[in-house]
This record gives sequence, C-alpha cells and structure tokens, in this order.
Amino acid sequence: MLWGLRPVEPQAAHGLAVDLLRRQIHSGLLLPAERLPAERQLSDRFGISRVTLREALRVLETNQYITVRRGAQGGAFVTDEDRLTQLARRRMSRAPAAAMRVVEFLTVNQLAAARLAAARRGMADLKRLRQATDMMHAAGTAPQRKQAEALFLLALGDASQNPLLARAIEDGLAELFLPFEGALPDSSASEAVRSFEGLLHALQSEDAEAAEAAMADLHGMLWAAIRRMTRSAA
Repeated sequence: MLWGLRPVEPQAAHGLAVDLLRRQIHSGLLLPAERLPAERQLSDRFGISRVTLREALRVLETNQYITVRRGAQGGAFVTDEDRLTQLARRRMSRAPAAAMRVVEFLTVNQLAAARLAAARRGMADLKRLRQATDMMHAAGTAPQRKQAEALFLLALGDASQNPLLARAIEDGLAELFLPFEGALPDSSASEAVRSFEGLLHALQSEDAEAAEAAMADLHGMLWAAIRRMTRSAA
C-alpha cells in the first residue's frame, strides 16, 4: 500500500544552494559579517557551476541574508547582526506558533540524543563537545555563543550514533531562526554554560539520567525565551 505520496516539487540547482546556505545562517554556524568562501570553493563544494552559484547568491542578497561587495577586498558576506535579528523577528512575528512547534520537535529529539549519547559516545565525540564548550567560554558576543551552542548540539546528535536523530537536530536548529538576544540572553549565558558543562560531564560519566536532567535545564531556558518572544510577536 502506498501512503503519504505528495507531488514532487521541482527545485532549481541554485535553490538547493540557497537552502543550504540559509540553513547555516539560521543555525548560527555562519556568523554575522562572516565572509563566505570564494566562488570557486563554494561551487565545487555544492557541485554546481559558478553561474548557478551566482544566482543563489543573488537570491540570498535580495532576501537580505548576505551582502556582495565588489573589488579586491570584495566577496559575499553574511549580513550584519542587526539585519539578521530583524529577519528573525519578522519570521517569528509571521508564525509564532510554528516556532513553538519547532522547539517541541527539538526538545524531544535532543532528550533522546542525550540519553543515547551517554551510552554510545566515543572519544572523538567528547573532543568535539569539549571544543564547543571551550568556545562558549571564549565567546564574547551573542552570535558567537549561538554558534558554539549549535556546534555542541550537532556533536551531541552525532554522539547518539543515530543518523536520524542527528539529522533531526540539524533540521530543527536550521528551522529555529531566533533573534540572537532571544536564544539565551546575556543574563542567562553563564547559567547556560554551566548546564552545557553538566551535560558534557554526564556524557563523560556515561550517566544517562544526569544527561537528560542537564538537557532539560537547557530546554527550560529555551522555552522561557520562546514564550517571551512569541508573546511580544503576537
């Protein structure tokens, strides 16, 4: 029996490149004002022509995700922090309930990943998690904290040794495009780092219950932030 079939939506090659770069920006992996790799590198990485890549960059520039500068010091750059914050706020104001559904999706999958990672993580996984935690300590701005947190959560997904869970976390982070000040406010930054450190310690100790408890603390902060932002967006 066939079930759940939907019409195939054709998408141009440049649209796929747009989506991949936009996901990186939404997740916080690309920082505001960060310079993108050269056209040749990007086109090789995506497996598309430079003409197709330029069309993708044009779409991203039109949608204000990037700016393109000409000249010797030119290139494609992620747009600045203020513009990204405006884009995130606009997105949330259009569909605040959708943002809450994404948080639901993330919390379920991250809790499962934390429990599995406590039993399955390897030394390479712990190294990535420690590096992300070190980045949190060194972060001086909200975008840098968001980047470090995203890297930690992506490493957590991989540490679960379940590719479906890892992809779910990646998809959720890409869909949850929050204003930088909304994800974890400055006043909560040190508390969040302590919870991430507690999660790392639990994974090192192979303590699944402690890992779930630390993850639940982080989710409590995220829910408080999302409720505050959706109320203001309503």
